[in-house]
Amino acid sequence: MASKPNADHSASSDRLTPPPGIPAGISSQQPIHLEGQKNAMRPRFSPPTAPRSIPDSAAHPKSGKQLNRDQTASGQTASGQMASSQMTSGQTVNIDADRLEKASLRSPDASLGKLRWLQSWPLVMLIIFGVLGTVGTTAVVSLFRMPNLPNCRAIFWPTASAALRLQCAESYANQGDVKSLLAAIALVDRLPEDHPLRPDINNRIEDWATQVLDLAERSFEEGNLTEAIDTARKIPARTAAAQVVEDRIARWQKIWKEGEDSFNAAVEKLKAKQFEAAFSLSVALLDVPNKFWSTVKYNELTKLIGKAREDSRKMSEALDFAKEGTIKGFTEALKRLKEIDKESVYYAEAQGKRKDIANQMLKVGEGLLAKRQLSDAQAILAAIPRDTGLEKEIDDFQIFVTAYQQAWSGTIGGLEGAISRMKTLGRNRPRYAKGQELIAQWQGEIQNLSWINQAQERSSRGSTSDLVAAIGIARQVSRNSPQWEEAAKQINQWQTRVETVEDRPILERADRIAAAGTPDSLRAAIQEARKISPERTLGAEASDRIATWTGRIQRIEDQPIIDRARQQARSGDLAGAITTAQSIDQGRSLYGAAQDDIATWQAQENGRLRLDEAISVAARGDANSLGNAIEIAQRVPVQSDSRSRADSQINNWSWDLLQEAEAEANRDFKAAIALASRIPAQAEAYDSAQTRIQDWQADLQREESRRPSNFETSSPASATGESGLPNNLELAPPNR
Repeated sequence: MASKPNADHSASSDRLTPPPGIPAGISSQQPIHLEGQKNAMRPRFSPPTAPRSIPDSAAHPKSGKQLNRDQTASGQTASGQMASSQMTSGQTVNIDADRLEKASLRSPDASLGKLRWLQSWPLVMLIIFGVLGTVGTTAVVSLFRMPNLPNCRAIFWPTASAALRLQCAESYANQGDVKSLLAAIALVDRLPEDHPLRPDINNRIEDWATQVLDLAERSFEEGNLTEAIDTARKIPARTAAAQVVEDRIARWQKIWKEGEDSFNAAVEKLKAKQFEAAFSLSVALLDVPNKFWSTVKYNELTKLIGKAREDSRKMSEALDFAKEGTIKGFTEALKRLKEIDKESVYYAEAQGKRKDIANQMLKVGEGLLAKRQLSDAQAILAAIPRDTGLEKEIDDFQIFVTAYQQAWSGTIGGLEGAISRMKTLGRNRPRYAKGQELIAQWQGEIQNLSWINQAQERSSRGSTSDLVAAIGIARQVSRNSPQWEEAAKQINQWQTRVETVEDRPILERADRIAAAGTPDSLRAAIQEARKISPERTLGAEASDRIATWTGRIQRIEDQPIIDRARQQARSGDLAGAITTAQSIDQGRSLYGAAQDDIATWQAQENGRLRLDEAISVAARGDANSLGNAIEIAQRVPVQSDSRSRADSQINNWSWDLLQEAEAEANRDFKAAIALASRIPAQAEAYDSAQTRIQDWQADLQREESRRPSNFETSSPASATGESGLPNNLELAPPNR
């Protein structure tokens, strides 16, 4: 009967331990023959069966079956272990018979009672057939079972046979992975070259080396270039597969570089937002002769392109929101940048933009603090995300908030408290430099407040010298500090008091000098008033006095000139009057009055000259000259004294022109209408001229309607002779 598989032996440690009296290496399940009651138990073995090969699962640690631990520990060979585990059904029957014999010797009556069941032959037949069926089934199963392999992990290889090496190498190679194939090659390649099995071994090594190269090719196709190269270079150098390894590696590296270059170039195009170019490069991956690049990386790149388009849009929107400079704009910008995950080609850029926006928010917050907009500054601080790497900057900003609040009190104590708070920033803090600037600023403000207090105390003494000293102290306040506004206000007040005290006597003395009213006294008063600078408190008042006195002097000097020019104009010497009035220069008090008179006199002179010209033209007596004279006379200015004479002449010439038109109407209605149309609307003859124009236009229309057309004036064919001339030809009298 065949032995059970090793897995059955390993099921229980108790079953693997030989009982007392049985030599090591003999299974406890082997049958033992008894030769009598007094004889000691002796092991009796069935003939050993031929060694059987162990399945792959027994030879490799990854299989689920293990060899008997007692067999491994004892160092027995695989064939001895297998021989010791054999047992037959006949031996089992012998043991049962011996036990029955012993039982019958001890108790004959009991044995006879127990054998009574044999008298029932159906039961006996059933037992016999059951035993035979069990034996047959066991035999069939044994025939079809794979032979067990030796435990290749526990073999001492220096003494192992070539067949055993080859058997274990086959078991390794059958596992199909690189490590096992290389182990199989190494196991049999140690045999000498003159070994009888060497040709078979070499064939197997070539086959296994080819399998290793195929596995390396598979790794390359799966995208593991380094693994593929390492695997290929482990192939033994003496094999045929090793001869193509370097060429294969060069091909892999070339293909890999082609795929990498296309992929990286496409990614760079994506970063530059050149989506069409990136898509063109992605299509090139389909032509790469590698499954990893043409499928996995191509799909990855197409996903990157689609995601890059969306992320580019989000980044543009974020930057637009950030430009608003408001809390809402910053929040929306950070929200969109946060949506760009690590798989995006814009992830690094988006993270940089988030940090830039956070820094921008900090600057805006500091600006709001400087403007004393505390609530807005705190709101923008709360909106800054903590994952932008600005945790220290945000913590420093909190210190800035409390320090600013103390400084806003405007007192020396508040500023000192703000300085103490700001000094808590160490040198290693990111906002340390800004904190030192504020400390210096607040120290300056403390000094400014001290100067203002000193100036106010000095000015309270009331004397001019004290006021001047107070002004000097207050002017030490920095003009860029918040305290300058207060200092400037105090300085202006004290300056006004000082200048008023100093300049009032000068202005009063100038008034007394100007009271005489003469040009010389007025000039002396002006000189006195000019001692007061226009920038001083009484400078505007002094300037008004100077302008008044200057005007009085100019009127005194220029009034005689105006009077003389007007006298010339009244006497009819308009040209002389104009010349006299033009001697008053621009900017003097009477310059405007002189210019008004000059304009009046020039209009009168121009009117006189134009009227004279019109009269001269009308004297020619023809109709055209009368029309021209009327047009010239109309250009006489209204303010001219000659205007009334011009209107009178226009009336006279209009009647004369109408008479000329009446005479012309006898010859040519159109010419008459043209002459009458030149009579102006303000002329007395205008209405009559318009009436006559209408009459002449009607006469002209009637005349044109009576005039025969070209068809009516042509001679009919019957009135002409054969020569084409009219039959009745009338000759016109010769012109004389």
